[in-house]
Amino acid sequence: MLPSGDMPQRFAGMPVGDDVCSIPPICYFTDMPPAYVLQPASPSEARSAMVELQSALDLESFWKACLKLIGSTLPHRSCSLFFNIVDFQPTDARHHVLQPRNADYVPATSLTVSGPFLARHPQIRMYTYSQIASEDPDAARRRLMQEPDPEWNEFIHLAFWHDSAPEAVLSIHRPPDFSEVTEEERAFLEQLYPMIEAGLRRLRLVEGERARRQVYEHFLRYMPLSVLFVDGDDQLLFATAEAEKQCARWNRGLKVPAATDFELPGNVGRLFNQPALAGSQAESAGKPGAVQLSHPALSGLSARIERSWHFPGLQLRPCYVVTFLDAPASADQPAEPSQAALQILQQLTPSERRVAQLVGRGLRNEEIAEHLCRSRRTVEFQLNSIYRKLGISSRTQLVRALT
Repeated sequence: MLPSGDMPQRFAGMPVGDDVCSIPPICYFTDMPPAYVLQPASPSEARSAMVELQSALDLESFWKACLKLIGSTLPHRSCSLFFNIVDFQPTDARHHVLQPRNADYVPATSLTVSGPFLARHPQIRMYTYSQIASEDPDAARRRLMQEPDPEWNEFIHLAFWHDSAPEAVLSIHRPPDFSEVTEEERAFLEQLYPMIEAGLRRLRLVEGERARRQVYEHFLRYMPLSVLFVDGDDQLLFATAEAEKQCARWNRGLKVPAATDFELPGNVGRLFNQPALAGSQAESAGKPGAVQLSHPALSGLSARIERSWHFPGLQLRPCYVVTFLDAPASADQPAEPSQAALQILQQLTPSERRVAQLVGRGLRNEEIAEHLCRSRRTVEFQLNSIYRKLGISSRTQLVRALT
């Protein structure tokens, strides 16, 4: 049985013994027939559960898929997944409890019982409490320290390793009537092991990619660029803070009601279907694949849309790069700032950046004030602030620095 959204959830972080690492466990308490009668999954349900396990891209989906497979085959009182293990102690865990005898029961949140056994048996894949107790007389004492009133007589552990250290442990606690592990159950767990191992490896890679993406996006978001990326389904992939402001400005100029969430201007999105951006990757070879649209009401504001192709994969689809230009682009002035100019612009506030970029494109103070809907005095004040921050004293020096 799987935890569902309307089931009661209990949260506890109290240590069970002096040696126990305190982890806030997520516990799902569900009902189960007193005899722990299993409800075998049909072949289609079993295949569906295996697909879910092998395609899960986040820990919660992965954990629920594990529970679905285990719950259809192995009678158990509780099931735990320990991970982020440091020195044989987990720093995080997920728990699933079936019909606890004690209403306040909280599963063990550490590997106190099995830690010494794991240290003596590196790379062991499957073991039971009985195996530990047979070679470690102190195991029973550690068990009672961890759970003074244990609700199990036996457990089965699947240990997953990264080099010589355990990466995760799946713990299945058996009900009293099902203490012995049958050959069929062992065979099932041996088949399940490589699927869980592959899933953990996939999650580690996906989480690493997510972490890298967050770092890149955090760095790029506040760069002085008005750029956003949109996929082939017109879904936003990423936008800098400047691009979001320019989108809002574009929509306001068209008298589009302000939205609480980011909204791509409709007349910009429709350009994705223009002939210059259409066609397959092979058909587009050698073509510029870019179009530009001027705002119909705001002078100087335009959007340039370029097509970019994803890396080859199962679905080869284009994505689009939208760059907002805040002044008419001239033939002799680059629309995008150079690397040196970017480093300079990062020292300024977003408002100062726009003034500096317009100065770099040759606009006079009066033209800048009209373009940005500001007073000339405000523009002059911001220019003086820009000069101080950059350690320069003239308009000529600013233009030279940006070009």
